Amino acid sequence: MTPKETYDTKRENYIEKTKRYFDFLITEFDFDKPSYKVSEQANGVVIADVFEFNNANKNLKIVLSNSYHPVDYGFEINLTDLKTGTEEMLHNVLKENQDIEQNYLKKASEFLKNGFGQRLS
Repeated sequence: MTPKETYDTKRENYIEKTKRYFDFLITEFDFDKPSYKVSEQANGVVIADVFEFNNANKNLKIVLSNSYHPVDYGFEINLTDLKTGTEEMLHNVLKENQDIEQNYLKKASEFLKNGFGQRLS
């Protein structure tokens, strides 16, 4: 597999598995369907895929991002209290610890649901 094929496959798996494993935010915790965006360099290379889940009733925002740029961390789950503007990183997985299949996402979703479910309710 070429580096570009590896990169594209990793991104595709991230997008598909994030939608699947974090759907509980919508179905169980009443967050809105996520907005999805990409961050690109000037040359069009995508350096991050970002999903943002909002819950206006609870004044919470959860941002799931995976950065591919060499100076970024990789995958992050960030929780923002919209009343205070306080942002907290709840979990991360360094790029070096990610596989192409993005299998860590299942455990990350379970970590969020089981470890922070009371805060999200």
